[in-house]
Amino acid sequence: MSRTLFIGSNAAADYIPGFRAPKDDDRFSDLEVPGADCYWHQSFEDWLPSGTFRKADLDELYTIKVSHSPWSLKNGSWAKHMSDIVVFREAGAVINQPLHDLLYKVWEERHGKKRVNLDMDAESFFSDAVKRIYLHDSIHESVAYYDRPLWESFLVPGESVKMDMSAIKAAPFETQVQLYREEVYATALERWVIPSDYTCSPRKAYADALKKTITSLTKGWSSQFLIENYGVFRIPDIDYVQHHLSKKHLLVPLEATS
Repeated sequence: MSRTLFIGSNAAADYIPGFRAPKDDDRFSDLEVPGADCYWHQSFEDWLPSGTFRKADLDELYTIKVSHSPWSLKNGSWAKHMSDIVVFREAGAVINQPLHDLLYKVWEERHGKKRVNLDMDAESFFSDAVKRIYLHDSIHESVAYYDRPLWESFLVPGESVKMDMSAIKAAPFETQVQLYREEVYATALERWVIPSDYTCSPRKAYADALKKTITSLTKGWSSQFLIENYGVFRIPDIDYVQHHLSKKHLLVPLEATS
């Protein structure tokens, strides 16, 4: 017997009053149905046994969205999915971690593994196409909530960028949020605000940096934490540009380090 799980807006409307009208018929199905967008992977068989014919529940819909949001696809759907994640979470959805891990492996196979390598040294990690003006760590200092950037408290001894994830996971939620916000603020400044000579939109730079952090600069637990708490992260909690400018004396020009 065949298997079909209805997903997407068609299913979400059952749990979220006023959810947007479906434009597509999205399914996980081992049948090809004319007019429907069907996808199937053999690893779904234990989750969706033979004879399954139902709509995904709210936790499944949420988990599906979270599992593929570490990738920004060419169809431009990322922002829509992130907005849905916020709505689903506000409606009470919770992650099904075993299902998330199953789906994540499927998307890795389909979209490619995240290429984040925290085992390299800091100079190599931050060496990419961005035209940098200031030493990266000094930008972090300029956006720190406290006397020193929070990432320093979670650094693996002897490493320059590798974090102690067990310590991060054990930290209070507020500390976790501030840790990742400092990274997003530093990324927004380094990649957009400073190169524009402070003329670009701080909100857009922050939004772009948050997306970049989720899809390119983190993976695993960190990426999932940012995705699941996107409702917390999507708006800056401080005027980060003014906060940075108030500590501009801490910035170290790159030519001063060469």
